[in-house]
Amino acid sequence: MDAPAPTAGKRQLPEIRARSFDQSRDSHSLIENLLTEKQQQDFRKIATVLEYRRGGSTIFAEGEDAHFVYSIAAGVVRVSRMSQNGRRQVLALMLPGDLFGLPDGGIYVNSAETACPATLYRVPWQKLQSLMLREPALQLNLLNRVAYDLREAQRRIMVLGQQNTRQRLATLLLDFIVHPAFFDEEQSLLALPLSRFDVADYLGTSAETITRGLGHLEAQGVIRRVDARTLEIRNLEGLRMLQNQKRRKDR
Repeated sequence: MDAPAPTAGKRQLPEIRARSFDQSRDSHSLIENLLTEKQQQDFRKIATVLEYRRGGSTIFAEGEDAHFVYSIAAGVVRVSRMSQNGRRQVLALMLPGDLFGLPDGGIYVNSAETACPATLYRVPWQKLQSLMLREPALQLNLLNRVAYDLREAQRRIMVLGQQNTRQRLATLLLDFIVHPAFFDEEQSLLALPLSRFDVADYLGTSAETITRGLGHLEAQGVIRRVDARTLEIRNLEGLRMLQNQKRRKDR
């Protein structure tokens, strides 16, 4: 296992982001940081910056005692759980600005691993609780973040229940296009930081189906595969139309 390397020195302030409550599902912009500058400073004082140099590094495992909460500065973390038959299900993808690892009864109920090289803020849970007691406004802002996560989980249930595989794939690509860290708008290039196995486990299908789905999008002229993890987005509106069209059976 690739142990994270604590880093020192000046770093940008933590960002805890979310979409606003009244934002339509079709809108893809993100609101500003939920934390005020002072709250960011306070958060940073009790945080350790961890650098994970590769994907596949375990941050915490299901059932472990939960002593830390994490925020992502860069990279992607997959939150997953193993079913009784041993199959992995990726429950959520944590992107820059996301907060994860909140304990349930003092333990982690899921596992978290890096999907690619990542930079995280690690905050002791007890210190964060003390900070929230001193700063009630911080409690409200973090509650907004938790509420956002709940809405995202509800949206994901709708995606898995109402969209076919190609639509799910379009939704995933659009979610990454939101983030400048992954999408070069000038060149229309999306650096997808996930393997096809990660995508498959997140979308509830197989890696082979994901490959066929990307091939279908390419044949339609919506994307072009530059390499295994880089896509040229040739028709952004076409992706959105596919996402929102009436569900059809996968072919």
